[in-house]
Amino acid sequence: MKTIHKHRLEIGTEVQEIRLPEEGEVLRVDFIQQERVIYMWVEVDADTVIDTPKEVRRFKVFTTGSGIPDNAVYLGTTLDALKPEAFHVYELID
Repeated sequence: MKTIHKHRLEIGTEVQEIRLPEEGEVLRVDFIQQERVIYMWVEVDADTVIDTPKEVRRFKVFTTGSGIPDNAVYLGTTLDALKPEAFHVYELID
């Protein structure tokens, strides 16, 4: 059985670390206008939710035109409906 968890990503230049199972798959990213943050929905095996070691995975939000490092894996793009801004979410792989 699987389950989906929601994780918050702040808009900015900082790398954000989230503890997730290695096999967790990002399904969607969305900008939430009321909070001005991005949420990321991750599908994980339901058996890994409790008492399973999770690794620290690193994510970063880039704006259009920003330099994106070679070790970044694209996850999705989301838009601010009230401003001409797009946010691109990547996972940084070592």
